[in-house]
Order: sequence, then C-alpha cells, then structure tokens
Amino acid sequence: MVSVPTQRGVARAKQAFALQNYDDIIPACTEELKFGDDSHKDEALVLRATFHLLLGDHASAFKDFEKVIDNENANIKLCVNALIKRASLHMQLEDPEKSLQDFDSAANMDDNNSDVYHHRGQVLLLMEKVDEAISDFNKAVSINPNFPIAYVQKCYTDYRHAFTTRDMEKMQEVMRAFQSAIERFPKCSECYTLFAQVLSDQQEYEKADKYFKKAIEVDPENATVFVHRGLLHLQWNGDVPKAIELISQALELDKKCEFGYETLGTIEVQRGNLRRAVELFDKAIPLSKTELEMSHLFSLRDAAVAQATVADRMGIPLANIGLP
Repeated sequence: MVSVPTQRGVARAKQAFALQNYDDIIPACTEELKFGDDSHKDEALVLRATFHLLLGDHASAFKDFEKVIDNENANIKLCVNALIKRASLHMQLEDPEKSLQDFDSAANMDDNNSDVYHHRGQVLLLMEKVDEAISDFNKAVSINPNFPIAYVQKCYTDYRHAFTTRDMEKMQEVMRAFQSAIERFPKCSECYTLFAQVLSDQQEYEKADKYFKKAIEVDPENATVFVHRGLLHLQWNGDVPKAIELISQALELDKKCEFGYETLGTIEVQRGNLRRAVELFDKAIPLSKTELEMSHLFSLRDAAVAQATVADRMGIPLANIGLP
C-alpha cells in the first residue's frame, strides 16, 4: 500500500486549521519559512502572525506582519490583510491613531475590499465615532451585499445611532432591518446574537432569549453566545443557577474563553464564593489580550483576595459575604 505523503509548510498549516489542530499552525508556517520557496512565504507570515495575535504574542505578530507590509513585491491582498490585522492589534494596544493609519493604507491599496471598511467601522464604533462607523459599514455592504457580518454590524450601528438620537422612527426601521438580515442570512449566528443584544437593551428579555437560543442552534460551538445568554438570565430574572449553568457550558466548549472565566468569577464574588472567584480570575488573566484587560482582571482578583482575607481575620463565613 502506497502511503500518502505528509503535508508540509502552508499546506500542513491549512490542513491543521481544517482539522482544528490549532497548535500545529505556527510550527507548520515556520517550516514553510525555513524550507519552502518564496511562493508561499508571505502567506505563511500572515497566517503565523494571525495566530501569534490570537495567542497574545504581540511582538511576534508585529514582526511577521511588518515583513509582509514592508515587502514591495508582496501580493496586494496579503498585504491588505496584514494591514487590517496590524490595525486591529494597534487598537487592542490602545493606539487608535496608528490603527486608523493602517486602515487608511489598506484602503489606498485596495479601495474595493469590504473587509477594510468593515473592520475600520468596528474600530470607529469603539471610538464612539458612530457617524463615521455607519459610513464605513455602508461602504462594506455596498461593495459586498452578501457579507452578513458587515450587514448586521451596520444594523447594530444604526440602532446605536437611533438610540442615542432618540429617533424612534429610525429605531423601528432598524428592527425591521434586523429581521431582514435574519431572513437573508439564516446561518449567520452574529445576526441572532446582535439582535438579541438589542432586544435585551430594550428589556424584551423573552424575545432576546429566543434569538440567543437560535444563535446557539446555528453555531453550537460558539462559547461567547452561551456567556451572553447567561448574562441575559441574570439581567432578566436574576436566575443565578441558570447563568452559571450556561457559562459553565461555555467553558466546557472553550477552555480559553476569557470572557467566560471573568463573568463567572464576578458572579462567584457576588455569591460570596471568593476562593472560587480567585481561581476563575487566575484562569482568565493569562488569556487577556491587552495590558488594560490584564490590569482589570488583576484588580478583580485582588479585590476578591482582600475580601477573603478580611473575612478570615474577622471570622466571617464566606457564605455570608455577597448575594444569597
């Protein structure tokens, strides 16, 4: 029997991605850079940088992105991809000016790339530049009308704007647009999740729960949706056991869900389970993507430790601290 040759380099990395064997992607890209020819070098650099970014290794990510961006002979689409991702990294590191510079460079290089406007729109939204964000989401959708994430992000941004300006007519129009998005893109979990968040914001909790459940049906491996649904049950009826159940499910799905550990840790603090909370914050801290996130998590952890210490010294049972 003839054995099938083992994939190498970028081909091996793509195979690892398809098989969800994510730990093999960086080594496979490094193999391509060491032993492959120049034809896949930039692709290997962008892919390796992307996974350095996801793992929080910002220095390595910057180094690989820059090699592609500074290469005059690099494929334009790969260079634009590197610029978009470096721009997002600048934003993570709280440098919006550099982030927008990279997005501008990407738009100048390929002004017909919907990804540029979609990602820049998200950054502008974080910067509370809602009008500019709406403009970019409109551009992304006009370039690619079948881009579901951009379409529903536009709906969400329009909602934010209508809510801020108290434009009730526009708000009703946005609600219809969300329904249209769901009809057009029934397999996009983001459509259900963002609509659920809007409904929750309007205190329509039962409807919101329905759409979170639909998002989970569409994407059952998405841990973040479980956390959002858990938070909804806390906000809706204070159902702590249900919230804990849902967030625990999220952590079973994704052991690296920092959002889940932080949220569950916060709930345990409120319940008075301070040692459990500290354990959860300790799991969240190594998963933080920025210094600001890490600082926030350390402050939560330190507060829980301080409460536990005071309780021990005063002989107060931990169960008597926090909410019942």
